[in-house]
Amino acid sequence: MAESITAEPFRFFKIIEETLQDKKLRIPVDFVKKFGDELCDVATLRVPNGCVWKVGLTREGRKIWFNDGWHDFVKNHSILKDYFLVFEYAKNSTFDVLIFDKTACEIEYTCAEPENEKQNDGKKIKPRKVAYEDEYKFVAVLEEMGICISGAYKFLSVEERQRIICASRLFRLENPSFLCIMGSTTVLNYVYVPPKFANKYLNKVNESIKIKDTDGRVWPVNLAWSGWCGIRKGWPAFSKDKDLKAGDICLFELIRTEGVLFKVSVLCHKHASLE
Repeated sequence: MAESITAEPFRFFKIIEETLQDKKLRIPVDFVKKFGDELCDVATLRVPNGCVWKVGLTREGRKIWFNDGWHDFVKNHSILKDYFLVFEYAKNSTFDVLIFDKTACEIEYTCAEPENEKQNDGKKIKPRKVAYEDEYKFVAVLEEMGICISGAYKFLSVEERQRIICASRLFRLENPSFLCIMGSTTVLNYVYVPPKFANKYLNKVNESIKIKDTDGRVWPVNLAWSGWCGIRKGWPAFSKDKDLKAGDICLFELIRTEGVLFKVSVLCHKHASLE
């Protein structure tokens, strides 16, 4: 049974595709189910340099779009097809927005539109260029952030690597972490812990541990060693609750080593949500 702990901010991401010509952007279904009833008719979008944008929301049943003012936001930030946007919900219809270009670099934000407000402490973000086509550079960037990853990364496309780097930068990690890419068997039965991480931070014994989800609930699972380290008993219940699918990516942050506790954040291919 899951215990309750203070919930963390909810995030979702959108990869810009054909939506540019529509001059609106649909909010993911999972977010609407959770927060749709508390959204008013106008949303506030905040970017890291302090600029604030007011964007109208359009509803059609349980579907909600950013609409009035969205195209102005897109034009001002020169957002193009295949850009990657992350929205963190700050309550009261307010979203903090990060924008990444096609190279997976965060853009340099501008505030050209006169109707937008700029806070005094606004700062511009400088892009960071990394060639993720090189798998060794990809692993090195993750390790700089304190993240281990299993050998499955070798099967990732360049675009998937870029998306993982973008997403990983958002979590503000303070502790050792590892990434797991869900396979069909992994989703149902277990999580493979990278040997480098397991050997350094986990005792080589079978024991009951806990994982905390982004809703603040804590799930009991079992850490098992049988030639390799894996999270097994209890994982199927977590996976089912989160509706995990093959290809989804889970980030495990080691919050506590005595009475092991991991915080698990999920990057979903299908749902386009970042929890």
